[in-house]
Amino acid sequence: MSIDDIASIDGVISASLITRGGEYLEGTIPPDTRRDTFSAMSAIILGAAERSAIELNDSLLKVSVGFDSSLLMIFGLDSQCLMAVIGTPEADIDKIIETTRVWKGNGIKH
Repeated sequence: MSIDDIASIDGVISASLITRGGEYLEGTIPPDTRRDTFSAMSAIILGAAERSAIELNDSLLKVSVGFDSSLLMIFGLDSQCLMAVIGTPEADIDKIIETTRVWKGNGIKH
């Protein structure tokens, strides 16, 4: 299984593997998007959400940011990496989450 399995889900516009430090590793991002800024901001957003989950004594499943024409979902994969997925509002979020979990469970390969 690879990042292409996530990118091929109906409604997925892009899927990126990013370090928790904000470095882009692989995948795709939408055209005209600054990869370094997108990667850094995804890592910051996830870190803030994880801290909030700790304060709430809960576990974080994903971070979702809704835009006019798309949805950004950020998932922590392990202590080193995260996944940032951009999809259409109609994207199958449950399938994206499940595929990401399977990919994570099989060991992240990049």
